[in-house]
Amino acid sequence: MARKTKAEAEKTRMRIMKAALKLFVENGYERTTFADVAQHIGLTKGAVYWHFKSKPELLAELVVFMTERHTVQLTRTLSHPASLDSLEALTAYFVQRARLIVDSPANRRFFLMVRRLDWSSSKFVLVHQRIRNVSTMPYAIVFSALEGMRHTGVIRPDADLVTVSSVLMVLWLGLLEHEISHCLETDLEKALRLGFQAVLNSVKN
Repeated sequence: MARKTKAEAEKTRMRIMKAALKLFVENGYERTTFADVAQHIGLTKGAVYWHFKSKPELLAELVVFMTERHTVQLTRTLSHPASLDSLEALTAYFVQRARLIVDSPANRRFFLMVRRLDWSSSKFVLVHQRIRNVSTMPYAIVFSALEGMRHTGVIRPDADLVTVSSVLMVLWLGLLEHEISHCLETDLEKALRLGFQAVLNSVKN
């Protein structure tokens, strides 16, 4: 009986996150309330609060869920699991990850919603703390791959991995946003490869 209750609770939790994603995209994060989410799926506001203590907590869980879903989808699109042990493999991974977002309407909407949030606001501090060390987040993947390549001698031992990872992420996110917004005046893959190559060659051994 306990298992059934746990399974039902997880199912309800997923329904809440899916409803929140839809409403955050359609109405905006700021204008969406727990009451809106509850009404959308026929629950009470208290039931939503039982699963998520606050809207920032719900947002954090949603970001983690969507990121992990992207990782699963990406694994399925590759002919074999990506081994990010070379500069080319790392570049190819993020080209594929960008394409996965661009090619899915739901992923595009979620990406733009997240990009348009005011992340400097103090109310998102807990969200940052929740997602900072999630291993499937793009920054974590870049940093971990670069650490491995520094260990194997692919990149220089004195490479500043925090700075390199940050530059690569700003590059990737910026080009991806321009592509989704139809503002990129060149081929996305070509631009990503050129940018990654320029940055990674600067620390190549």
